Amino acid sequence: MKSFYFLLIFLLLAENSIYGQDNTISEFDLYGCWKMVLVTKENGIKIWKYVPCDISETGNSMKQFGIVFKAYNKCEFSALIQSALCPIIYESVEGTWTYDKKSGIVEVYYPKEFQKEFWDSVKERNPDLEIPNPRMKTKFKIVGFEDGKMEIEKMNANIRDN
Repeated sequence: MKSFYFLLIFLLLAENSIYGQDNTISEFDLYGCWKMVLVTKENGIKIWKYVPCDISETGNSMKQFGIVFKAYNKCEFSALIQSALCPIIYESVEGTWTYDKKSGIVEVYYPKEFQKEFWDSVKERNPDLEIPNPRMKTKFKIVGFEDGKMEIEKMNANIRDN
């Protein structure tokens, strides 16, 4: 009878160790440099992926959509800066990011005072417009994580998102 209980306890523990593991993506899985690529599958369906910066992926790489996720919710990415002297300049900025493990949603924000003068002038011309600070740069949902690559679903990151 003791051996039966021993066997039962052993099986329950073995089952917990096999099926009780959490297979969700952790924040630590996201740390590092990522670039966005558009990949077309054999069936013609196009999907967005983030791949590590050191991986060459077939597909259309979006050069300005690289991002480095760092610890303490810091991140670094290229941002479009417009000025009178040079209309289009990409500058590396340090923003912040959040990750909701339950929903798989990642939100990336510009620095709090990013282009403050520009947004102040927009607010003056449109006083009813709600402009969050910091503003959101991008928002996406991780729908798959395989071979160190994230398949994502792009989400709206418009001016009214909080």
